[in-house]
Amino acid sequence: MDEQQSARKPAWKRVVKIFAIILAVLLLVLLAIAGIAFLYVDNMMDRLNYVDSDTTVSPEVASSIDMEEWITIDPEDSEPVVDATDVTFPTEPAPPEEQGDHIVNIMLVGQDARPGEPPQRSDSMILMTFNKITGEVTLTSFLRDQYVQIPGYGNTKLCHAYSYGGMTLLNQTLANHYGIEIDGNVTINFECFKEIIDRLGGVEITLTWDEASALNNLESEKKWRLKPGVQLLTGEQALRYARLRHIDSDYQRTERQRKVILSVVEAYKDKPLMEMMELLEEAMPLFTTNIPKDRIYRYAVGLFPLMTQADIKSQRLPAAGTFQSGLIKVSEGYNAWCEYNIDFQANRKLLEELFDEEI
Repeated sequence: MDEQQSARKPAWKRVVKIFAIILAVLLLVLLAIAGIAFLYVDNMMDRLNYVDSDTTVSPEVASSIDMEEWITIDPEDSEPVVDATDVTFPTEPAPPEEQGDHIVNIMLVGQDARPGEPPQRSDSMILMTFNKITGEVTLTSFLRDQYVQIPGYGNTKLCHAYSYGGMTLLNQTLANHYGIEIDGNVTINFECFKEIIDRLGGVEITLTWDEASALNNLESEKKWRLKPGVQLLTGEQALRYARLRHIDSDYQRTERQRKVILSVVEAYKDKPLMEMMELLEEAMPLFTTNIPKDRIYRYAVGLFPLMTQADIKSQRLPAAGTFQSGLIKVSEGYNAWCEYNIDFQANRKLLEELFDEEI
């Protein structure tokens, strides 16, 4: 009797049972894939170099770092010189602006340090601002030669802050002058910078006649034959391009640095997904960061798609017309070329525009 009742069970019940079994198997497969993916991403995160706290140097060491960039005064030099005591600064440190949860600021720092060496001067400081409401991404370069007040060390160039106290002191110095709140830092040295670009297969950069000529005339074992126009640059060539300054000024150099970053992003976006992941895994050990792993996961989910889809804008600070530039007499017998008497309030407003919540 039971067997006859079982045989007469409605067909739809058997279909539901089969569907439930298939669904359970699919869920198990998806969970297994998710677990493998998590372990893969977690392994990638472990390849990053993490910095929990920064070391600081003594005032004596800081003074020797300064001296490496100071210019010996030429008695016959007719260039007007400003005494350091005549340079003006904000009357008190500026508190960071309220940016809102929709803003993430990541500071990218490029420095000329070899493996095992302590932090060196920051040759490039580029703030990457993500606005999750407007969908905008902006690169803001901070000129390295700004004459600023570094907490605990007095007045000197902004690029020295990183060599005195790493990411923490650089962030504090920028917060005091620009009111900017930095959510995390990523640093890379020149050798790693070259390696990343070479692994991408090079980057396309549009060279001017002066830039191509300057790169071709650099003293190196290999003589380059670069031409004006779009050129595919190797890691070494891209680094030299980003550091060119003698043909114009630091203003144009920061623009070249942003162009290289934009070109790297474009080259990365053009890769197939699997190749993108492989390149990312290989690149992880080349970076140093103070961003906790759990926050990196959140950024990866929320910011990575934004960076690959947004039309990235760029600017430099201080902006034109908001500062003076020239030689400052920093000590007896020494000058330094700096940007000084900066209108930090005007430049803070330019940063605040990036935090706008209106689309």
